[in-house]
Amino acid sequence: MKVIKYKASPTVAKYIKSNDFVSLIIGPIGSGKTLGSIIKWQKLIHEQLPSADGIRYTRTVVVRNTYAELKDTTIKSFQGWFGDLLKFNWGNLTATYAHGDIHAEILFRSLDKPDDMKKLLSLEITYAYLNELRELPREALDNVTSRLGRYPAMSSGVGATKPCAWADSNACDNEHWMYKKFLEHKPDNHGLFIQPPAILEDGEVNSLAENLDNLPYEYYRGFIKGKPQDWVDVMIRCKFIPLSNGKPVYPEYNDRIHCVPHDKLAPPNIKLPLVIGGDNGRTSAILIGQVDQFGRLVVFDELISDDIGSAEFGEIVANHLKTNYDGFKHEIYLDPAANSRTQLDDRTQVMVWRNSGLSVRTASTNKPSVVIEAVKKKLNTIIQGFPSLVVSDKCTHIRKALGGSYQFKRVNVSGERYAEIPDKNSYSHVADALAYLVDGIGGTRELVSSSRFKDAYERGQMPKAQTNKWSPFD
Repeated sequence: MKVIKYKASPTVAKYIKSNDFVSLIIGPIGSGKTLGSIIKWQKLIHEQLPSADGIRYTRTVVVRNTYAELKDTTIKSFQGWFGDLLKFNWGNLTATYAHGDIHAEILFRSLDKPDDMKKLLSLEITYAYLNELRELPREALDNVTSRLGRYPAMSSGVGATKPCAWADSNACDNEHWMYKKFLEHKPDNHGLFIQPPAILEDGEVNSLAENLDNLPYEYYRGFIKGKPQDWVDVMIRCKFIPLSNGKPVYPEYNDRIHCVPHDKLAPPNIKLPLVIGGDNGRTSAILIGQVDQFGRLVVFDELISDDIGSAEFGEIVANHLKTNYDGFKHEIYLDPAANSRTQLDDRTQVMVWRNSGLSVRTASTNKPSVVIEAVKKKLNTIIQGFPSLVVSDKCTHIRKALGGSYQFKRVNVSGERYAEIPDKNSYSHVADALAYLVDGIGGTRELVSSSRFKDAYERGQMPKAQTNKWSPFD
Protein backbone atom coordinates (compact mmCIF):
# COMPACT_ATOMS: atom_id res chain seq x y z
CA MET A 1 0.00 0.00 0.00
CA LYS A 2 1.32 3.42 -0.98
CA VAL A 3 1.74 5.68 2.05
CA ILE A 4 0.70 9.29 1.49
CA LYS A 5 1.89 11.83 4.02
CA TYR A 6 -0.61 14.43 5.14
CA LYS A 7 0.20 17.70 6.83
CA ALA A 8 -2.80 19.69 7.94
CA SER A 9 -2.81 23.48 7.75
CA PRO A 10 -3.39 25.28 11.09
CA THR A 11 -7.18 25.77 10.86
CA VAL A 12 -7.80 22.32 9.36
CA ALA A 13 -5.68 20.73 12.10
CA LYS A 14 -7.85 22.33 14.80
CA TYR A 15 -10.97 21.17 12.96
CA ILE A 16 -9.70 17.60 12.71
CA LYS A 17 -8.78 17.48 16.41
CA SER A 18 -12.04 19.08 17.55
CA ASN A 19 -14.08 17.06 20.07
CA ASP A 20 -17.25 19.10 19.50
CA PHE A 21 -20.50 17.27 18.93
CA VAL A 22 -20.82 19.25 15.66
CA SER A 23 -17.89 21.00 14.01
CA LEU A 24 -17.89 23.18 10.89
CA ILE A 25 -15.00 24.50 8.83
CA ILE A 26 -15.57 27.43 6.45
CA GLY A 27 -12.98 28.51 3.95
CA PRO A 28 -12.15 29.47 0.36
CA ILE A 29 -12.32 27.04 -2.52
CA GLY A 30 -9.14 24.98 -2.78
CA SER A 31 -8.26 25.38 0.91
CA GLY A 32 -8.21 21.65 1.76
CA LYS A 33 -11.54 21.51 3.62
CA THR A 34 -12.84 18.29 2.02
CA LEU A 35 -9.63 16.33 2.51
CA GLY A 36 -9.47 17.60 6.09
CA SER A 37 -13.01 16.26 6.61
CA ILE A 38 -11.96 12.85 5.24
CA ILE A 39 -8.91 12.77 7.50
CA LYS A 40 -11.16 13.63 10.44
CA TRP A 41 -13.27 10.57 9.58
CA GLN A 42 -10.13 8.43 9.35
CA LYS A 43 -9.00 9.63 12.76
CA LEU A 44 -12.38 8.90 14.36
CA ILE A 45 -12.76 5.36 13.04
CA HIS A 46 -9.38 4.49 14.60
CA GLU A 47 -10.43 6.02 17.93
CA GLN A 48 -13.61 3.92 18.16
CA LEU A 49 -13.21 1.31 20.91
CA PRO A 50 -13.22 -2.35 19.78
CA SER A 51 -16.35 -4.44 20.23
CA ALA A 52 -16.26 -7.82 22.01
CA ASP A 53 -14.77 -9.48 18.93
CA GLY A 54 -11.89 -6.99 18.81
CA ILE A 55 -13.17 -5.08 15.74
CA ARG A 56 -13.73 -1.31 15.70
CA TYR A 57 -17.13 -0.99 14.02
CA THR A 58 -18.47 2.36 12.75
CA ARG A 59 -21.07 3.56 10.28
CA THR A 60 -21.00 7.04 8.78
CA VAL A 61 -23.48 8.85 6.55
CA VAL A 62 -21.96 11.28 4.06
CA VAL A 63 -24.49 13.81 2.75
CA ARG A 64 -24.39 16.05 -0.33
CA ASN A 65 -27.17 18.11 -1.88
CA THR A 66 -27.37 16.33 -5.27
CA TYR A 67 -26.56 12.87 -6.58
CA ALA A 68 -24.35 14.29 -9.35
CA GLU A 69 -22.19 16.27 -6.91
CA LEU A 70 -22.10 13.37 -4.46
CA LYS A 71 -20.80 10.99 -7.13
CA ASP A 72 -18.59 13.36 -9.11
CA THR A 73 -17.06 15.31 -6.22
CA THR A 74 -17.52 13.86 -2.74
CA ILE A 75 -17.07 10.17 -3.60
CA LYS A 76 -14.16 11.03 -5.92
CA SER A 77 -12.42 12.72 -2.99
CA PHE A 78 -12.77 9.59 -0.83
CA GLN A 79 -11.52 7.41 -3.68
CA GLY A 80 -8.60 9.73 -4.29
CA TRP A 81 -7.39 9.36 -0.72
CA PHE A 82 -8.12 5.68 0.03
CA GLY A 83 -7.89 4.14 -3.43
CA ASP A 84 -8.63 0.40 -3.53
CA LEU A 85 -8.90 0.21 0.26
CA LEU A 86 -12.41 1.57 -0.10
CA LYS A 87 -14.73 -1.13 -1.51
CA PHE A 88 -17.85 0.29 -3.17
CA ASN A 89 -21.29 -1.14 -3.71
CA TRP A 90 -22.60 1.15 -6.43
CA GLY A 91 -26.05 -0.40 -6.27
CA ASN A 92 -26.86 1.19 -2.92
CA LEU A 93 -24.08 3.80 -2.81
CA THR A 94 -22.24 2.37 0.17
CA ALA A 95 -18.57 1.71 0.79
CA THR A 96 -16.58 -0.35 3.27
CA TYR A 97 -13.13 0.33 4.66
CA ALA A 98 -11.73 -2.83 6.26
CA HIS A 99 -8.10 -2.68 7.37
CA GLY A 100 -6.59 -4.36 10.44
CA ASP A 101 -9.10 -4.14 13.27
CA ILE A 102 -11.11 -1.41 11.48
CA HIS A 103 -14.46 -2.14 9.87
CA ALA A 104 -16.02 1.15 8.76
CA GLU A 105 -19.15 1.53 6.65
CA ILE A 106 -20.00 4.68 4.68
CA LEU A 107 -23.52 5.47 3.46
CA PHE A 108 -23.37 8.09 0.70
CA ARG A 109 -26.66 9.99 0.45
CA SER A 110 -27.94 12.87 -1.68
CA LEU A 111 -31.01 15.04 -1.07
CA ASP A 112 -32.36 15.55 -4.60
CA LYS A 113 -35.92 14.49 -3.73
CA PRO A 114 -38.21 15.46 -0.81
CA ASP A 115 -38.39 11.84 0.37
CA ASP A 116 -34.58 11.67 0.64
CA MET A 117 -34.71 13.86 3.74
CA LYS A 118 -37.07 11.43 5.47
CA LYS A 119 -34.64 8.57 4.84
CA LEU A 120 -32.07 10.27 7.06
CA LEU A 121 -34.41 9.75 10.01
CA SER A 122 -34.23 5.97 9.69
CA LEU A 123 -30.44 5.69 9.94
CA GLU A 124 -28.50 3.93 12.70
CA ILE A 125 -25.11 5.65 12.52
CA THR A 126 -21.98 6.52 14.47
CA TYR A 127 -20.97 9.68 12.60
CA ALA A 128 -22.24 12.10 9.96
CA TYR A 129 -20.27 14.20 7.47
CA LEU A 130 -22.12 16.94 5.56
CA ASN A 131 -20.22 18.12 2.52
CA GLU A 132 -20.89 21.74 1.42
CA LEU A 133 -23.24 22.50 4.29
CA ARG A 134 -24.52 25.79 2.90
CA GLU A 135 -26.14 23.88 0.01
CA LEU A 136 -28.15 21.73 2.43
CA PRO A 137 -31.32 22.58 4.37
CA ARG A 138 -31.08 22.92 8.12
CA GLU A 139 -33.24 19.79 8.50
CA ALA A 140 -30.37 17.71 7.09
CA LEU A 141 -28.14 18.60 10.04
CA ASP A 142 -30.99 18.30 12.55
CA ASN A 143 -32.01 14.89 11.21
CA VAL A 144 -28.57 13.26 11.10
CA THR A 145 -27.52 14.54 14.53
CA SER A 146 -30.63 12.89 15.98
CA ARG A 147 -29.36 9.52 14.68
CA LEU A 148 -25.77 9.66 15.94
CA GLY A 149 -24.42 7.10 18.38
CA ARG A 150 -26.91 4.36 17.42
CA TYR A 151 -24.21 2.14 15.96
CA PRO A 152 -22.57 -0.04 17.14
CA ALA A 153 -25.25 -1.23 19.55
CA MET A 154 -24.39 -1.63 23.22
CA SER A 155 -25.07 -5.35 22.83
CA SER A 156 -21.83 -5.61 20.83
CA GLY A 157 -19.87 -4.92 23.99
CA VAL A 158 -19.31 -1.23 23.41
CA GLY A 159 -21.41 1.58 22.01
CA ALA A 160 -20.26 4.50 19.87
CA THR A 161 -17.13 5.94 21.48
CA LYS A 162 -17.39 9.50 20.20
CA PRO A 163 -20.60 10.11 18.17
CA CYS A 164 -20.36 13.40 16.29
CA ALA A 165 -21.04 15.25 13.05
CA TRP A 166 -18.81 17.53 11.02
CA ALA A 167 -19.25 19.68 7.94
CA ASP A 168 -17.37 21.87 5.52
CA SER A 169 -18.57 24.80 3.46
CA ASN A 170 -17.77 27.99 1.65
CA ALA A 171 -19.09 31.21 3.18
CA CYS A 172 -22.77 32.11 2.87
CA ASP A 173 -25.25 34.94 3.16
CA ASN A 174 -25.54 36.38 6.67
CA GLU A 175 -29.25 35.54 6.60
CA HIS A 176 -28.56 31.87 5.82
CA TRP A 177 -29.51 29.31 8.49
CA MET A 178 -25.88 28.17 8.68
CA TYR A 179 -24.73 31.69 9.55
CA LYS A 180 -27.43 32.09 12.19
CA LYS A 181 -26.70 28.73 13.81
CA PHE A 182 -22.90 28.80 13.82
CA LEU A 183 -22.05 32.52 13.96
CA GLU A 184 -24.98 34.22 15.70
CA HIS A 185 -26.37 31.58 18.05
CA LYS A 186 -23.75 28.83 18.22
CA PRO A 187 -24.55 26.09 20.77
CA ASP A 188 -21.76 25.43 23.25
CA ASN A 189 -21.16 21.92 21.86
CA HIS A 190 -20.68 23.22 18.30
CA GLY A 191 -17.29 24.25 16.96
CA LEU A 192 -16.61 26.75 14.16
CA PHE A 193 -13.30 27.04 12.28
CA ILE A 194 -12.87 29.79 9.67
CA GLN A 195 -9.85 29.73 7.37
CA PRO A 196 -8.05 32.92 6.29
CA PRO A 197 -9.12 34.55 3.02
CA ALA A 198 -7.09 33.46 0.01
CA ILE A 199 -6.99 36.87 -1.68
CA LEU A 200 -6.59 40.16 0.19
CA GLU A 201 -8.54 43.34 -0.58
CA ASP A 202 -5.59 44.69 -2.60
CA GLY A 203 -5.74 41.65 -4.90
CA GLU A 204 -2.63 39.98 -3.53
CA VAL A 205 -2.55 36.35 -2.44
CA ASN A 206 -2.75 36.11 1.34
CA SER A 207 0.47 34.68 2.78
CA LEU A 208 -1.64 33.10 5.55
CA ALA A 209 -3.93 31.30 3.09
CA GLU A 210 -4.04 27.56 3.67
CA ASN A 211 -3.16 24.70 1.32
CA LEU A 212 -1.20 26.95 -1.07
CA ASP A 213 1.59 24.34 -1.39
CA ASN A 214 -0.88 21.88 -2.94
CA LEU A 215 -2.33 24.31 -5.49
CA PRO A 216 -1.08 25.26 -8.95
CA TYR A 217 0.90 28.47 -9.31
CA GLU A 218 -1.35 31.56 -9.50
CA TYR A 219 -4.37 29.36 -8.69
CA TYR A 220 -6.35 32.07 -6.93
CA ARG A 221 -5.42 35.05 -9.08
CA GLY A 222 -6.34 33.02 -12.11
CA PHE A 223 -9.67 32.05 -10.59
CA ILE A 224 -10.82 35.58 -9.84
CA LYS A 225 -10.32 36.95 -13.35
CA GLY A 226 -13.68 37.76 -14.86
CA LYS A 227 -15.61 36.67 -11.75
CA PRO A 228 -18.28 38.94 -10.20
CA GLN A 229 -17.21 40.78 -7.05
CA ASP A 230 -19.72 38.98 -4.85
CA TRP A 231 -18.40 35.59 -6.05
CA VAL A 232 -14.83 36.58 -5.17
CA ASP A 233 -15.88 37.94 -1.77
CA VAL A 234 -17.80 34.78 -0.81
CA MET A 235 -15.79 32.00 -2.44
CA ILE A 236 -12.27 33.42 -2.06
CA ARG A 237 -12.41 35.98 0.77
CA CYS A 238 -14.88 34.13 3.06
CA LYS A 239 -17.25 37.08 3.40
CA PHE A 240 -20.77 36.41 4.60
CA ILE A 241 -22.78 38.24 1.95
CA PRO A 242 -25.42 37.19 -0.62
CA LEU A 243 -24.08 35.35 -3.66
CA SER A 244 -26.26 35.57 -6.74
CA ASN A 245 -26.19 32.45 -8.91
CA GLY A 246 -29.30 33.27 -10.92
CA LYS A 247 -30.85 36.24 -12.68
CA PRO A 248 -32.33 38.93 -10.43
CA VAL A 249 -36.10 39.28 -10.67
CA TYR A 250 -35.80 43.02 -10.09
CA PRO A 251 -32.68 44.36 -11.84
CA GLU A 252 -34.43 47.76 -11.75
CA TYR A 253 -33.76 48.02 -8.00
CA ASN A 254 -30.84 50.19 -6.98
CA ASP A 255 -30.13 50.28 -3.25
CA ARG A 256 -28.53 53.73 -3.54
CA ILE A 257 -31.71 55.12 -5.11
CA HIS A 258 -34.60 53.10 -3.70
CA CYS A 259 -33.29 52.74 -0.13
CA VAL A 260 -33.57 55.64 2.33
CA PRO A 261 -32.05 55.86 5.85
CA HIS A 262 -34.85 55.26 8.32
CA ASP A 263 -34.14 58.46 10.25
CA LYS A 264 -34.55 60.45 7.03
CA LEU A 265 -38.07 59.15 6.40
CA ALA A 266 -41.09 61.03 7.63
CA PRO A 267 -42.94 58.76 10.09
CA PRO A 268 -46.17 57.13 8.93
CA ASN A 269 -49.25 59.34 9.10
CA ILE A 270 -51.66 58.07 11.75
CA LYS A 271 -54.56 59.62 9.79
CA LEU A 272 -53.97 57.12 6.99
CA PRO A 273 -54.15 53.35 7.29
CA LEU A 274 -51.06 51.22 7.02
CA VAL A 275 -50.96 48.93 3.99
CA ILE A 276 -49.31 45.58 4.73
CA GLY A 277 -48.27 42.75 2.46
CA GLY A 278 -47.79 39.30 3.91
CA ASP A 279 -46.84 35.79 2.89
CA ASN A 280 -46.52 32.60 4.90
CA GLY A 281 -44.05 29.79 4.34
CA ARG A 282 -40.83 28.40 5.78
CA THR A 283 -39.70 32.04 6.11
CA SER A 284 -42.88 34.04 6.80
CA ALA A 285 -42.80 37.76 6.13
CA ILE A 286 -44.83 40.95 6.35
CA LEU A 287 -43.93 44.40 5.01
CA ILE A 288 -45.53 47.50 6.51
CA GLY A 289 -45.95 50.51 4.26
CA GLN A 290 -47.94 53.64 3.51
CA VAL A 291 -48.32 56.07 0.64
CA ASP A 292 -46.70 59.38 1.60
CA GLN A 293 -47.60 62.98 0.68
CA PHE A 294 -45.68 62.71 -2.60
CA GLY A 295 -47.58 59.60 -3.68
CA ARG A 296 -44.63 57.27 -3.04
CA LEU A 297 -45.08 53.86 -1.49
CA VAL A 298 -42.77 53.85 1.53
CA VAL A 299 -41.94 50.51 3.15
CA PHE A 300 -41.16 51.36 6.77
CA ASP A 301 -40.85 48.01 8.45
CA GLU A 302 -40.54 44.26 7.96
CA LEU A 303 -41.17 41.28 10.18
CA ILE A 304 -39.58 37.91 9.37
CA SER A 305 -40.09 34.61 11.18
CA ASP A 306 -38.57 31.17 10.56
CA ASP A 307 -40.32 27.81 10.72
CA ILE A 308 -43.50 28.77 12.55
CA GLY A 309 -47.14 28.13 11.75
CA SER A 310 -49.60 30.59 10.26
CA ALA A 311 -51.59 31.02 13.49
CA GLU A 312 -48.48 31.74 15.56
CA PHE A 313 -47.18 34.19 12.98
CA GLY A 314 -50.54 35.97 13.01
CA GLU A 315 -50.21 36.47 16.75
CA ILE A 316 -46.68 37.83 16.28
CA VAL A 317 -47.94 40.27 13.64
CA ALA A 318 -50.81 41.41 15.86
CA ASN A 319 -48.46 42.02 18.80
CA HIS A 320 -45.97 43.85 16.58
CA LEU A 321 -48.66 46.23 15.29
CA LYS A 322 -50.02 46.88 18.79
CA THR A 323 -46.54 47.57 20.18
CA ASN A 324 -45.16 49.68 17.33
CA TYR A 325 -48.22 51.12 15.51
CA ASP A 326 -50.85 51.50 18.20
CA GLY A 327 -53.72 53.69 17.01
CA PHE A 328 -53.11 53.04 13.30
CA LYS A 329 -55.75 51.46 11.13
CA HIS A 330 -54.35 48.81 8.82
CA GLU A 331 -55.22 46.48 5.98
CA ILE A 332 -53.22 43.32 5.34
CA TYR A 333 -53.04 41.71 1.89
CA LEU A 334 -52.13 38.03 1.73
CA ASP A 335 -51.64 35.46 -1.00
CA PRO A 336 -55.06 34.51 -2.49
CA ALA A 337 -54.26 30.96 -1.35
CA ALA A 338 -54.77 32.21 2.23
CA ASN A 339 -58.49 31.71 1.63
CA SER A 340 -58.00 27.96 1.16
CA ARG A 341 -59.04 25.69 4.00
CA THR A 342 -56.39 23.47 5.58
CA GLN A 343 -56.58 19.71 5.91
CA LEU A 344 -56.06 19.92 9.69
CA ASP A 345 -59.18 21.99 10.36
CA ASP A 346 -61.80 23.96 8.48
CA ARG A 347 -60.22 27.36 8.98
CA THR A 348 -58.39 29.49 6.44
CA GLN A 349 -55.39 31.69 7.18
CA VAL A 350 -57.59 34.74 6.65
CA MET A 351 -60.02 33.47 9.29
CA VAL A 352 -57.21 32.68 11.75
CA TRP A 353 -55.61 36.10 11.37
CA ARG A 354 -58.94 37.90 11.70
CA ASN A 355 -59.48 36.06 14.97
CA SER A 356 -56.20 37.64 16.12
CA GLY A 357 -57.72 41.08 15.58
CA LEU A 358 -56.08 41.71 12.21
CA SER A 359 -57.86 43.33 9.27
CA VAL A 360 -57.09 40.93 6.45
CA ARG A 361 -58.03 40.39 2.84
CA THR A 362 -56.35 38.64 -0.07
CA ALA A 363 -54.52 40.19 -3.00
CA SER A 364 -56.33 40.34 -6.33
CA THR A 365 -53.87 37.91 -7.93
CA ASN A 366 -50.71 35.91 -7.27
CA LYS A 367 -49.91 35.43 -10.95
CA PRO A 368 -46.10 35.98 -11.16
CA SER A 369 -46.23 37.69 -14.55
CA VAL A 370 -48.68 40.26 -13.17
CA VAL A 371 -47.40 40.96 -9.65
CA ILE A 372 -43.76 41.15 -10.73
CA GLU A 373 -44.60 43.66 -13.47
CA ALA A 374 -46.58 45.72 -10.96
CA VAL A 375 -43.55 45.98 -8.66
CA LYS A 376 -41.25 46.73 -11.59
CA LYS A 377 -43.52 49.59 -12.63
CA LYS A 378 -43.26 51.08 -9.15
CA LEU A 379 -39.47 50.76 -9.18
CA ASN A 380 -39.25 52.44 -12.59
CA THR A 381 -41.69 55.30 -11.94
CA ILE A 382 -40.42 58.69 -10.76
CA ILE A 383 -42.67 61.05 -8.80
CA GLN A 384 -41.39 64.62 -8.34
CA GLY A 385 -37.82 63.40 -8.70
CA PHE A 386 -38.23 60.42 -6.36
CA PRO A 387 -38.82 56.73 -7.10
CA SER A 388 -42.45 55.80 -6.47
CA LEU A 389 -41.28 52.91 -4.23
CA VAL A 390 -38.73 53.45 -1.47
CA VAL A 391 -37.59 51.14 1.31
CA SER A 392 -36.25 51.95 4.77
CA ASP A 393 -32.66 50.81 5.31
CA LYS A 394 -33.84 48.82 8.36
CA CYS A 395 -35.71 46.42 6.02
CA THR A 396 -32.68 44.25 5.30
CA HIS A 397 -34.53 41.18 3.97
CA ILE A 398 -36.55 42.92 1.27
CA ARG A 399 -33.49 44.95 0.26
CA LYS A 400 -31.52 41.74 -0.26
CA ALA A 401 -34.43 40.17 -2.13
CA LEU A 402 -34.72 43.18 -4.45
CA GLY A 403 -30.94 43.38 -4.76
CA GLY A 404 -30.69 39.97 -6.43
CA SER A 405 -31.30 37.28 -3.82
CA TYR A 406 -34.82 36.83 -5.22
CA GLN A 407 -33.97 35.40 -8.59
CA PHE A 408 -34.77 33.24 -11.57
CA LYS A 409 -32.78 30.06 -11.13
CA ARG A 410 -30.40 29.08 -13.88
CA VAL A 411 -31.60 26.02 -15.80
CA ASN A 412 -29.13 23.13 -15.91
CA VAL A 413 -28.78 23.07 -19.70
CA SER A 414 -26.20 24.37 -22.14
CA GLY A 415 -26.28 28.11 -22.64
CA GLU A 416 -27.50 30.83 -20.32
CA ARG A 417 -31.13 29.92 -19.67
CA TYR A 418 -33.27 30.62 -16.62
CA ALA A 419 -36.54 29.36 -15.18
CA GLU A 420 -39.69 31.26 -16.11
CA ILE A 421 -40.86 31.74 -12.52
CA PRO A 422 -38.74 32.93 -9.55
CA ASP A 423 -36.95 30.38 -7.38
CA LYS A 424 -38.61 29.53 -4.07
CA ASN A 425 -35.78 30.40 -1.70
CA SER A 426 -35.46 32.15 1.65
CA TYR A 427 -36.21 35.52 0.00
CA SER A 428 -39.25 34.54 -2.07
CA HIS A 429 -41.76 35.07 0.76
CA VAL A 430 -40.66 38.60 1.57
CA ALA A 431 -40.63 39.38 -2.17
CA ASP A 432 -44.19 38.05 -2.47
CA ALA A 433 -45.16 40.17 0.53
CA LEU A 434 -43.99 43.25 -1.38
CA ALA A 435 -45.99 42.17 -4.43
CA TYR A 436 -49.16 41.87 -2.34
CA LEU A 437 -48.45 45.23 -0.71
CA VAL A 438 -48.16 46.85 -4.15
CA ASP A 439 -51.40 45.12 -5.15
CA GLY A 440 -53.04 46.52 -2.01
CA ILE A 441 -52.39 50.14 -3.02
CA GLY A 442 -53.77 49.49 -6.50
CA GLY A 443 -50.54 48.71 -8.31
CA THR A 444 -52.00 45.71 -10.12
CA ARG A 445 -55.06 47.69 -11.23
CA GLU A 446 -52.80 50.42 -12.60
CA LEU A 447 -50.82 47.83 -14.49
CA VAL A 448 -53.70 45.95 -16.08
CA SER A 449 -55.26 49.21 -17.24
CA SER A 450 -52.27 49.82 -19.52
CA SER A 451 -52.75 49.04 -23.22
CA ARG A 452 -50.12 46.28 -23.27
CA PHE A 453 -51.79 44.32 -20.49
CA LYS A 454 -55.28 44.99 -21.85
CA ASP A 455 -54.18 43.36 -25.08
CA ALA A 456 -52.80 40.41 -23.15
CA TYR A 457 -56.11 39.95 -21.35
CA GLU A 458 -58.02 40.05 -24.60
CA ARG A 459 -55.76 37.32 -25.97
CA GLY A 460 -56.49 35.27 -22.85
CA GLN A 461 -52.84 35.17 -21.78
CA MET A 462 -53.41 36.50 -18.26
CA PRO A 463 -56.23 36.15 -15.76
CA LYS A 464 -57.89 39.51 -15.21
CA ALA A 465 -57.17 40.79 -11.73
CA GLN A 466 -60.16 41.16 -9.45
CA THR A 467 -61.12 44.65 -8.35
CA ASN A 468 -60.46 45.49 -4.72
CA LYS A 469 -63.34 47.48 -3.27
CA TRP A 470 -61.24 48.86 -0.41
CA SER A 471 -58.67 51.58 -0.99
CA PRO A 472 -56.21 53.03 1.53
CA PHE A 473 -57.25 56.47 0.25
CA ASP A 474 -60.99 56.03 0.96
